[in-house]
Amino acid sequence: MKRNTILLLVMLVIIAACTPPCLASNSLILGYSETDLDTKLVSGYFESIRNNPNELQAFFRAMPKGGDLHNHLSGAVYAEDMIDISARHGLLVDPATGQLGDANSTAPGLVPVSSAYSNATLYSSIVDEWSMRDYPENTGSGREWFFGTFGLIGPAKVYQGEMIAALRDRAAKEHVMYIETMMHIPGRYPAVAQVEANVSWNGNFSEMREALLDAGLKDICRQNADALAAYDARSWEFAGPGGKNITMRYIYEAGRNYPKMDVYTDLVQAFETANQSPLVVGINLVGEEDAYYSRTDYPLHMEMIAYLHSVYPGVPIALHAGEQTIGLVPPEALKFHVSDAVNTGKASRIGHGVDIMFEEGAHATLAEMRRLDIPIEILLTSNEEILHVSGPYHPVSVYLAYQVPVIIGTDDPGVERTDLTEQYVELALQHPGVSYEQIRAINTNSIRYAFLSEPEKGELLGRFNGDLNRFEGTIANRFTSPLYSFDLSGPLKVS
Repeated sequence: MKRNTILLLVMLVIIAACTPPCLASNSLILGYSETDLDTKLVSGYFESIRNNPNELQAFFRAMPKGGDLHNHLSGAVYAEDMIDISARHGLLVDPATGQLGDANSTAPGLVPVSSAYSNATLYSSIVDEWSMRDYPENTGSGREWFFGTFGLIGPAKVYQGEMIAALRDRAAKEHVMYIETMMHIPGRYPAVAQVEANVSWNGNFSEMREALLDAGLKDICRQNADALAAYDARSWEFAGPGGKNITMRYIYEAGRNYPKMDVYTDLVQAFETANQSPLVVGINLVGEEDAYYSRTDYPLHMEMIAYLHSVYPGVPIALHAGEQTIGLVPPEALKFHVSDAVNTGKASRIGHGVDIMFEEGAHATLAEMRRLDIPIEILLTSNEEILHVSGPYHPVSVYLAYQVPVIIGTDDPGVERTDLTEQYVELALQHPGVSYEQIRAINTNSIRYAFLSEPEKGELLGRFNGDLNRFEGTIANRFTSPLYSFDLSGPLKVS
């Protein structure tokens, strides 16, 4: 019997066994292609396991994933990898606080990071200090603990090539094809500050930009581009065979939690670096939105970005917007961040967007995002750990209902002790109305909305679709095997 005929018969069995919404449609169209039938079979299987976290973990870990488009390099690397990097370069650590020092530091109480290999208590303590592991036992505020980790590992961040290699290898293990990681070149702050000292704020974005570039910022950005090329090459050297196959690109980030001249200088540096480096595919504005400067100057920041977009129209913009919730900021601060990022900041992608339904004109903003085809980057673990927003309180279902394209990302998977697989598991468990077909589209969106050229996206999409079709075909073949029964009240069972 031909495989297509077997699949059709099995589809009849599934339809008879399942109740809505087990399948997106209970009609069986004889004209389905084999790939379409595989997707329907996988959809039925997915519904049979969607309340089983262990089966979902196995399902999504095996599922090919397009990309991770919202990922911060400084928070993406697991503490265990940072220990290896730090030890390799002879860095020192304060056992009491987890604060790193460079190899030549003479501060009292520091010990070599490498000593943690023979001291299990120290090793475990460093992992706890550098990540969210066990944070409820350490502090009542996950948000406070999260942001406190980044300053501890500063001396290791100069080894970005090795950090990127760690990202490559872990992505390969969970079948991720592409990563856009947000980063900046470390060690440039003194030089940038010296440039900025020669330029005064006068409110004229054009004049200030030209003055900054002429004072030396253009040369710094050229150095940024060269340094990033070296980091990327080094990452390829350090990565394993699988990691070498991961496509990496970079989003240059500017900080928003500073006085306006500092933020503008940082934004000019981000746009100019992106303009000079073929590896930098966009810019982002990062930092807590509830901090004083980022909250009070938010509209001004969007105007800065709008101007720089007019100067660098070829540099895509992704913006953190709406990463806040009631109680974190005064109510009036919740009313405009996503809409301003869309309408003034010219964002091509929005990150987080948690406060969308607190905003004035929320429905109009959602409609505009749909019209302009602006996707939302959803970060479930991050929003739960930092903002305590999850389950029905998370607006991912709102974005889906308004047909805003959705992308799933990790944010800071190393610090948060998560990965892309877990984000899909949490999506299935916390949002039972999301179908496999929607998840499949979300997965595809992670390539479709990448900041790559159309030929590059086309090549990645071709590979991704082939991998995904093979994955679905493997699961569909299990339905046609005499070794398995068709009890869809649970996972497939060996007869």
